[in-house]
Order: sequence, then structure tokens, then C-alpha cells
Amino acid sequence: MSAHVLSLAAAEEATRELPMPLIAFFLITFALFVLLLGITWSFRNTAYKVQAPRPQSEQRAPGSAVQRDGSHH
Repeated sequence: MSAHVLSLAAAEEATRELPMPLIAFFLITFALFVLLLGITWSFRNTAYKVQAPRPQSEQRAPGSAVQRDGSHH
């Protein structure tokens, strides 16, 4: 009886094969990461580019201690 139960348990235990080799999963994931990194890198420094120019009256010399408001850090 126990041999019959063990043979049934072994028969039901089926291994699942992956649809691709393991290295293919790694390469796809790595390529996706590099793509997302490239997209992120393409937006570098865009906040500075779209910043509205300050009027001449508000511009001050670099290093001066006078500030008009507390919004600029």
C-alpha cells in the first residue's frame, strides 16, 4: 500500500520547464533596466531648462547675502 502511495506521489510531482533559458530572463531584464535608465537619463537637467527667466531687477550678484524671499535655497 505504501509503495503504491509513494509511486502516485512521485508521478504527480511534475517539474515545470521554463519557456526560455535562465540567461534569457536575465538579458531581457537587464535590457529593460538599461532602457529605463536611458529614458531617465534623457530627462536630466530639464527643470533648469524650463525654469522661467528672472527679471533683471530680481537678479543679484553671486554670493550676496540679500535674498528677496525664502523660496530659493
